[in-house]
Amino acid sequence: MMRWTLLWTGVVAMAAAARGDGIPARDPGRLSLLGAEYPRVFFFRGAEGAARRATDYEAWDAEHARLMGIMGKCLDEEIVGHTARNPEYFNRFKERHPSQAVLLHFNGNSRDPRYETGTYFPGHWVYRRATRILADVPAAAGETDIRVEDASDFQTGAGRYRTSNDDIALFGVTPGGTHDWAHCEQVQLVSVDAKAGTIRVRRGCYGTKPLAFKAGAARAAAHAVEGPWGKTNHLLWFYNYATHCPRDPQGKTCTDRLVDDLARWFAPDGILGRLDGMEFDVLFNVTHGDTDGDGVEDDGVVDGINRYGIGVFGFARQLRERMGEGFILQADGALGPGGQRSQRAFGLFNGIESEGWPNLNDWDFKDWSGGLNRHLFWQAHARAPAFSYFNHKWVEGVPGKPGETQNADVPFSRHRLSFAAAQFVDAMVCAAYAPPRGKRGVTPLWDEFVQGAENRPGWLGRPEAPPVRLAAATPDLLAGADLSARIRGAVAVSRQGAAWVVSARDPAAADLSFTLADLPARGSNLTVLLTLRGEPMKGYPDGMARFAEVVASGGEAGLVDRVPDSTGMQLRGAEETAIDRGSGASVRRAVAHDIGGRGLPAIHAHPPYKTGRGSAFWTRDADVPAGAELRFEMGMSEKAPERSDGVWFQVWAAPLVGATPGAFVKLFEAASKEHRWIPQVVPLGDWAGKRVRFKFVADCGPKDNATTDHASWGDVKVVRSGGGTTRPVRMMTWVGARDFQSSYFVREAGSTTVDLAVTVEGAAPVTIAAVSAHAAPDAMARVFERGLVLANPSLAPVTFDLKSLSPGRTYRRLRATAGQDAEANNGAPVGDTVTLGERDALFLVRTAGGTTPGRP
Repeated sequence: MMRWTLLWTGVVAMAAAARGDGIPARDPGRLSLLGAEYPRVFFFRGAEGAARRATDYEAWDAEHARLMGIMGKCLDEEIVGHTARNPEYFNRFKERHPSQAVLLHFNGNSRDPRYETGTYFPGHWVYRRATRILADVPAAAGETDIRVEDASDFQTGAGRYRTSNDDIALFGVTPGGTHDWAHCEQVQLVSVDAKAGTIRVRRGCYGTKPLAFKAGAARAAAHAVEGPWGKTNHLLWFYNYATHCPRDPQGKTCTDRLVDDLARWFAPDGILGRLDGMEFDVLFNVTHGDTDGDGVEDDGVVDGINRYGIGVFGFARQLRERMGEGFILQADGALGPGGQRSQRAFGLFNGIESEGWPNLNDWDFKDWSGGLNRHLFWQAHARAPAFSYFNHKWVEGVPGKPGETQNADVPFSRHRLSFAAAQFVDAMVCAAYAPPRGKRGVTPLWDEFVQGAENRPGWLGRPEAPPVRLAAATPDLLAGADLSARIRGAVAVSRQGAAWVVSARDPAAADLSFTLADLPARGSNLTVLLTLRGEPMKGYPDGMARFAEVVASGGEAGLVDRVPDSTGMQLRGAEETAIDRGSGASVRRAVAHDIGGRGLPAIHAHPPYKTGRGSAFWTRDADVPAGAELRFEMGMSEKAPERSDGVWFQVWAAPLVGATPGAFVKLFEAASKEHRWIPQVVPLGDWAGKRVRFKFVADCGPKDNATTDHASWGDVKVVRSGGGTTRPVRMMTWVGARDFQSSYFVREAGSTTVDLAVTVEGAAPVTIAAVSAHAAPDAMARVFERGLVLANPSLAPVTFDLKSLSPGRTYRRLRATAGQDAEANNGAPVGDTVTLGERDALFLVRTAGGTTPGRP
């Protein structure tokens, strides 16, 4: 360890000298949080809040020096006036405790427009769609009513708490049809009169002055926003990271300006000069809105390529070059279900945060495998030194209080299971979800963090080996099987030595989708280990790995488990066409859409309404077995019952010969405007044994009224009779240029076989280097110098053989502190075997066996 530290210190010093840009050299080699003593634990934003409230630095210091570091806000990018004392406290803490990690928590998506935006340019923000201004607007202070072509997009009572009004930009229009950035005024929305087609705004906001605008030669666009994060706070404006972001008069993009800000704040004489680095709380790989200033929402996508996501990657590269090797850079790694929105700065950032593990609302551990895959891939592909962490928290909404959350009430066993997973993926841990309070005035620590009553940080010591996956030692159910016969879909399969190369038949496809079909299941538990690598997506940087979603199911084929095979629209009296966003038509997928407290995977569709009336549709191809039926639920939006006259839901089917469909036949039609899930069943006996293209249509109806026609197709699937079913389990992984083994644990297999439906971003080929299937739960264990960690993610007890896992050693349980789990952590010795109940884990203290330096 000492040799590595000295080497790293030298590298950092040389890099700083070579840069000569005033950024001080940081030395992560001296941080105990990056050392070998596990568990590696630090304080999260409680340190920030405590600093804000503190009256005595010494007491605050003593409280937060008990672990290995602190993280919190020291800037006001989210909440103006929130962090006045924090920079002083955090810098002082670092000076006093050089081996402690001190990190900034920073919003990477957006900023309060009232906070240091003077150097930013109107084109540096993302906007929603623009609408024409239809009457002259005078250069007048105060409030002004502005007549616009379409007032429907402007929102009052919006935001996280339903209490915020839009911020809007007023623009002139250039001869080329883009926003005139030089003639722009920022205003605040006061009210909307949809019938009159007017908006009332407060003029000359955010450092701008009232300007005059000519009717027909100007337009208004609301800012793309998030938040506010706090009831009395302001909406935050999204940064424009797109590679085509407009440049200001000095030639700088939004990325340039933000990197300049961060370099200034972290400079030796900057407000954060002593901090070790930062974590971007959110830094999406995608956006929604207009990024090039033509008034049309493009979502940062040009010719099918996500130029916004590439811009985020470019921001990470530019920031790394500016800040140097020793500077810690992290960002959220599980944004939304599965983490598809997460940035892809592999090789540039040191790691990720999981805000709640496996996810923020997944205390049932349905995404156990996806959570492991995310962190293991980052551990293998991060910039050295790797530094990812679990922010331990699970929250649920407070009924009747929009935007408010509370800690979920879960048993101690679930907390332990999350802490154990962190030890398996070499992640650090902080706890926004604290245990029951012990000593008054002191932030309580989870017993697993500090050996319970012994209160010893880093008590497990060094891991002696990688984690053991018990399922891998059981028989491989695919041993000797011909995998090529099990790979199905619109793909070509070829052998490459011992591997299989899977390629899309359509090179223009947006994704590569295939199914590993008929994997044998023996009992309720199935663990599949799959090793993949893939070529990079065309048009993207080599370092940007590809997101992959894997859905395990049996006895049924989900049709909303990935994006549709195709989407389109049809105006009355016209042919089918691709979706024209200018028409108002849309089709999009939701991993989980909630209606009436039931969240279902869904496809949302809205028929066109701006350029005409008609329908929107989506398609999926599927094999129909004997005795199958199509099941789905249809639902409408919350406002549909009072505003819509109903959507006509239709299902059509056509037989496929190769990739060519025959004539479509209508299988189902029903109208609804109800805000509830309505189950439907369609027999498929006439289609048995055929491959079928299903087309799902949302039509505005015979009256051609498309008002509030937000239709949802929920949990659409082809279900076969007999043999039992395995409900779909959605998991994720990343696919990069090097082999990476990911795992997929199905804990309620009810069918005799299970299919893995794999969808990888981009049409580039993917190589399957290895695959195995095991009729066992994905139980895991890891041996440390001074302890042992066991985990059972299944729904039934699992027994661990300690003689096999750690021969010649003995262990005991932790001794619980007041208010924590005194039953599991009762201090008693354990025998040769330990049985863990469902979804539980255990941290054990080594008591004897062999010779290990340090504490017993």
